[in-house]
Amino acid sequence: MTFDVDRTTVTEGDVVEVRWDCSGADRVELKIDNGYKASVLPLDITGTKRFRLNRSKGRTALTITAWKDGKHGSKTIKVRVKEMPTTHAETVDEKGRTMGNLRQWWQQQKPRLQALPADKRIAMRILTLLGAILLVSLLLPAFLGIGLIALMIYLCYILWKK
Repeated sequence: MTFDVDRTTVTEGDVVEVRWDCSGADRVELKIDNGYKASVLPLDITGTKRFRLNRSKGRTALTITAWKDGKHGSKTIKVRVKEMPTTHAETVDEKGRTMGNLRQWWQQQKPRLQALPADKRIAMRILTLLGAILLVSLLLPAFLGIGLIALMIYLCYILWKK
């Protein structure tokens, strides 16, 4: 029985060619075990087959088993499967500048805010102003009164504008 593979070290997603010759055997099977799942395939007595080795726990065991008159023999070859290298992806804006997480989030929210009806947009502005006033007044308590007066002026402006 002869059993061979073209490469014993591959990267995830690469193809390995398996060659075997079990002349005189009644039946031949190939077991592929990647550490997560094992599968058994019936084979011709002699031949070659190509397999794409995707996911693996570092090594994939290829075991060929040949049966002759009720007795069997097997041979195992282990192929080292390296993880596919990952690349860090960056999101860039229309000017080619790298966008951080906060800026990406804002770019996603902006169309949603613009799609709101006018009254909800006004309510959103007021809510934002009120939140900013309360946040600043935690550090500067005197700002609370000034901020509330500014908010009242903004609300009067909205009422008289329409």
